[in-house]
Amino acid sequence: MANTIQLKRRVSGNAGAPTGLKSGEAAHNEVDNTLYVGKGDDGSGNATAVVPLAGSGAFLALSGTQTVAGAKTFSTVPKSSQDASATTDLVRKSQFDAGLATKAAASHSHAISEVGGLQAALDGKAATAHGHAISDVTSLQTTLNAKAALASPALIGTPTAPTALAGNNTTQIATTAFVQAGLAGLGAGDMLKLVYDADNDGKVDAAEVADAAPWTGITGKPSTFPPATHSHPTSQVTGLDAALAAKAPLASPALTGTPTAPTAVSATNTTQLATTAFVQAVVSGLISGAPGALDTLNELAAALGDDPNFATTVTNGLAGKLGAASNLADLTNAATARGNLGLGSLATQAASNVAITGGSIAGISFDGGTF
Repeated sequence: MANTIQLKRRVSGNAGAPTGLKSGEAAHNEVDNTLYVGKGDDGSGNATAVVPLAGSGAFLALSGTQTVAGAKTFSTVPKSSQDASATTDLVRKSQFDAGLATKAAASHSHAISEVGGLQAALDGKAATAHGHAISDVTSLQTTLNAKAALASPALIGTPTAPTALAGNNTTQIATTAFVQAGLAGLGAGDMLKLVYDADNDGKVDAAEVADAAPWTGITGKPSTFPPATHSHPTSQVTGLDAALAAKAPLASPALTGTPTAPTAVSATNTTQLATTAFVQAVVSGLISGAPGALDTLNELAAALGDDPNFATTVTNGLAGKLGAASNLADLTNAATARGNLGLGSLATQAASNVAITGGSIAGISFDGGTF
């Protein structure tokens, strides 16, 4: 019978070997990282045994927990020059005994100097007479924080001080009593109301005298006054003629500059003025948001190849194409098509019965399924 090579694998589930394999069939169990192989042949291609070939099931693992049964011996005893040095090296009994020979007995004593750091620790202990930092005295720092500094104290509450004698002109603190006494000697201050408004009517007495002045006593007054109802020409209103000249007439105005107007709503069809925004909206609606390369009739004609029978041309072109729904079943000569695609006889073989003669295969993947 022909030799069969198949590969199986298990990515999750139970550890251990598969229940059965073909003869020579390999299976990798990723759960216990072990490669198994089918051994022997029962005459039908089935293996008579499944044995571990590689991995933690057949060899010692480099890491992780693993039980090793039986006593293990070395065919060659490590020499003295092969003493363990790294943390993961095996230690020979002779090397271990030699190391113990230099160690102290279980019961022994040490001087203070032989205990690392002990003398320094003892030196750091307090003597009978010693001092304390402020932080060592309970609440002392809190009490000090409640006191005012001698230099520029920031006093709060209602601070008091002795009142200096009148006329004192030194750096002594001035109390409110000292200030009030100093102000008392400055006199009455500004004129009182009873002086400039004797009748207490809210008007300065001198102004009341001015109100009583006779008409004949007023100088500089005009000799005549215009009547209550009168008119003026536009020329007598400063700047009015120039302002009117800058305005447009209601009938047939000749506007200049950049005149603006309210933009009519879409689809308006009246005598209302059309702004550029209204025109642009109408044009955009006409071309329905076409891109810049297809927003004119000339561009559309060029895109159609200037073909007045474009629909017929496209229909005739599609008539010669294969049908997508036919899945190449409408090929008139399948053999010629395979030759044009570079496909040989392998393309016509059944997936379960492929024969390869000669040549080489690179990058092929074998899949024997899962177990």
